[in-house]
Order: sequence, then structure tokens, then C-alpha cells
Amino acid sequence: MARKIAALVYLLTGVLIGLGAFGHGAQADRLAAALTRSSAFDPGMAAVLLAVWYFVSGCMLVFGAVVIGTWWRVRKDGRAWFFASDAIGVFYVVAGMASVAGTGKPFFWVFTLFGALLLVASLPLRRGA
Repeated sequence: MARKIAALVYLLTGVLIGLGAFGHGAQADRLAAALTRSSAFDPGMAAVLLAVWYFVSGCMLVFGAVVIGTWWRVRKDGRAWFFASDAIGVFYVVAGMASVAGTGKPFFWVFTLFGALLLVASLPLRRGA
């Protein structure tokens, strides 16, 4: 039963990480509007920031796909290599905590939560079927 709950939490966390790409990408219009109102950015720099913004959205989508792929492998044969999803989990925990510390914005705890859920939920899945 604990393994099934862990598998569900792991899958849902992967889905939420992947869906985060769309929420992140949807904010690009607001970023572009803010950059065009500011005289501090030249158009070339604004284009680079938007390209990086969309790249980060793509990374979130790929991270979600990696987690879902790992979940699929565990479901299929009871075994998986967790290195990639562990790296994603650790990155989310560290980036979330650093972002909260750097900005003071509590929103970034979401990243820490997703990373921690991913790491903790993977533990029962490592034990095999």
C-alpha cells in the first residue's frame, strides 16, 4: 500500500513539474511587456531574456517527462534508475531554498516541496516489486 501511494505521489509530482512549464511560459507576455516599458534593456537583451525564459519552460517540461518516464519504468518491471529524477529533485530543493533566501518570496517553497516529494516518494519505489 505504501508503495502504491508513493508511486502516485511520484507520478503526480512529475506531472505537476511538467505542467509548470505552461504556467511559466504563460508569463512570458508579462515579462516582454515589462521589458519593453523599461529603458534599461535594449531590444537585443530583451530577446535573450525571453529565449532563456522559454528555455526554462522547456526544461520544466523535460524534467516532468523524465520523472514520468522513470515512474513508467518502475510500473512496467519494478526497477528503474533514479539518478536523473534524483538530480531533478535535489535541484528543485536547492533552487527553491536559494530562491526563497534570495528573494524572500514564499512562492519558491513550491520548488522545494516538489523536489522533496520526488525524493521521498522514490524511496519505496527503489525496493523493487
